[in-house]
Amino acid sequence: MTEFLESYDVAVIGAGHAGIEAALASARLGQKTVMFSISLDAIANLPCNPSIGGTAKGHLVREIDALGGEMGKAADATFIQSKMLNKSKGPAVHSLRAQADKQAYTTEMRKTLESTDNLTIRQAEVSELLYECTNNRTVITGVRTFSGA
Repeated sequence: MTEFLESYDVAVIGAGHAGIEAALASARLGQKTVMFSISLDAIANLPCNPSIGGTAKGHLVREIDALGGEMGKAADATFIQSKMLNKSKGPAVHSLRAQADKQAYTTEMRKTLESTDNLTIRQAEVSELLYECTNNRTVITGVRTFSGA
């Protein structure tokens, strides 16, 4: 069994949209952060729908952007087409939707992650959260992966 005894302030499990934004926010706040992904090739994967934006997701993307997130920036850098939705209705419901190049989006996000200080990316499937209970308080102390690390 291989053991890694590195210490981190924050562990993020998953490298989809939410995991990436959480890991970047943590690292940018100066926290030593590790992000786990089952496959390094699947970071920021857009397997089914390469759309960024639209009436619901577009609102969320704008909020993430306002807080310094990367999803909107990566979409701007990698989109292959964009369309304004609901143009026949009033301006309050107009919504921009972009179609991103799947591979370019993944590459762009991975470059951002790899160049971020305080952030380490590990390829592993987390199988267990390790924790301690003391004084009526539960504290996560580590993770275990299927490889045993």
